[in-house]
Amino acid sequence: MGERRCERILVWFRRDLRAHDHAALYHALKDSRAVHCASVFDTELLQSLPRQDRRVEFIWDSISELRAALRRLGGGLSVLHGRMRNEVPRLAAALHVQAVYTNHDYEPDAVERDLAVERALVNHGIALRTFKDQVVFEKDEVLTRDGRPFSIFTAYRNAWLQRLAPF
Repeated sequence: MGERRCERILVWFRRDLRAHDHAALYHALKDSRAVHCASVFDTELLQSLPRQDRRVEFIWDSISELRAALRRLGGGLSVLHGRMRNEVPRLAAALHVQAVYTNHDYEPDAVERDLAVERALVNHGIALRTFKDQVVFEKDEVLTRDGRPFSIFTAYRNAWLQRLAPF
């Protein structure tokens, strides 16, 4: 077994509400003696939705399924309501974690939010680590020999297949 890097880690679940095949959870379990899990109903997002939006019901059902899956595995899930940029750093500090692990989010608003969360975490001496999860390869992982994007699909496909590994 490898050496643990952190005593405590918080895994922040966002759009990736599943316990299986979850990169941040996998890395947290490898890197820490204690893993806490949380998800936040973000009031910034909720304010922009109609009062009875089916997406909120879907998210709630997904969080309920995630909570049940984590319980079956011997864990749990904290579900918070508020601004993610406030709630995640507050919970991380209260739990005395050394790091927050989450999966990359590519949406422009999410990138800005993640930077705000990271700044708040750093103020508490807590690291933010993100992991590739939603895609097989990110934009800079399959490039031509001279480091540029492919312009011919067949060449890209061949390079993509060569890089594919069974992780």
